[in-house]
Amino acid sequence: MIIAMPTKSGILLVIASLAAAGSAVMNVGFSSAMIASLLGAVTLSCFLMAQFSLHGITISRGRSRDAVCGELMELPLVAVNRTYLYRMPLVATEKLPFCRGKKFDVVIPALAPKSSCRTERPVIPLKRGHFTLNSIFLTGGDPCGLFRKTARFSIPAYVTVTPKIQPLEHLHLRNDHRSGNDQDGRALGHAGTGMDFFGVRPYHPGDEMRAIHWKSSAAKGCIMVKEFEATTVDRIMLLLDSNEKNTGYDDIESNFEYLINTAASITDYLSRKYCALTFFTTSRESGILRENGDAAGIRLRIMEILTDLLPSDTPVEELVADAMENFPDGAVVYVLTMSASRELSDLLNLMETQGYSVRWIFAPKEHFPPCEPDEPRRMTVMQPELKKGDVKPLAASYRKDPAQLLRDENVLEEE
Repeated sequence: MIIAMPTKSGILLVIASLAAAGSAVMNVGFSSAMIASLLGAVTLSCFLMAQFSLHGITISRGRSRDAVCGELMELPLVAVNRTYLYRMPLVATEKLPFCRGKKFDVVIPALAPKSSCRTERPVIPLKRGHFTLNSIFLTGGDPCGLFRKTARFSIPAYVTVTPKIQPLEHLHLRNDHRSGNDQDGRALGHAGTGMDFFGVRPYHPGDEMRAIHWKSSAAKGCIMVKEFEATTVDRIMLLLDSNEKNTGYDDIESNFEYLINTAASITDYLSRKYCALTFFTTSRESGILRENGDAAGIRLRIMEILTDLLPSDTPVEELVADAMENFPDGAVVYVLTMSASRELSDLLNLMETQGYSVRWIFAPKEHFPPCEPDEPRRMTVMQPELKKGDVKPLAASYRKDPAQLLRDENVLEEE
């Protein structure tokens, strides 16, 4: 049985009651007896009200949805008063591992007899992942706040918090600038060696006889040949560094979490752009992970990986070297790293010489200082050592979200 316990004020009242009772015994008199009786009655009545404050109260969870980091979500609770008595406001407390404080309190309003109350509990999750919730603690007390009683309710629930997605305005997707996009974002075709008919043109020496379009040739009085549409699907490679050695200090606003959000934002953008996407990262349990296919089709699988991904012990240079063996011709490569080295720069330069278009986002942990209460964040600027002709990184920091960072890249390209 759970016994109501005194608060700080209640402890003082209990001590005063005991002292008054002792004084009344030692110095028998009407005044001392009345004071002792009054304090004792107040103490006993407050204790009994607190002891039965949770009697007949049940609590359950309302329906909730999966959440996104940094966006408001609701974890509703439904409290029911099954008695014929009024109940004072209660406090519901639950440990929420995806919040910075990891504990959340909410006040449940006073309950009329045989009534119920739904409390929405709006929270902002700051950590991604799959979480299991179980215990909710309900606390009641007396009107004077001298005693309180807390009961534990076991109500399992499961919450998934996915990485934050920044709406991106534009990404560099094309390595071959001969083609553009239509108003729906679909790539426009150009002549090449594909399988879909593109049009006809005059014959040039070297054209195959089987390509002659006889009907057009007869109509124009000269030899015309058929052209076929070249493959116009944009091919994007997305590489995400997860090396634990270079992960930052704060478990919520670290450079690793920043790159997770950047990868999620890029994936979400590409899923609406009719392109092929190959995603590479590393996991401590599974080594190098690879997802390949139509960006819209593999979006959910990549988001699941990003939701659960933890730092690994694989160097980014090993990830990049392994991924390069699977690059298609003319791909655009986004490389998201937490470190920079001569070996990494050499690999990125090799990509450029092989005809790939490389976009390097560099997020060192020094650019993401820890969040200290009542203290400003002080960032140490880190610049990788580059030689002439090296691929230049786009430096990320806590001061710019991924959308701003990639917007700056587009401005630099236009200039």
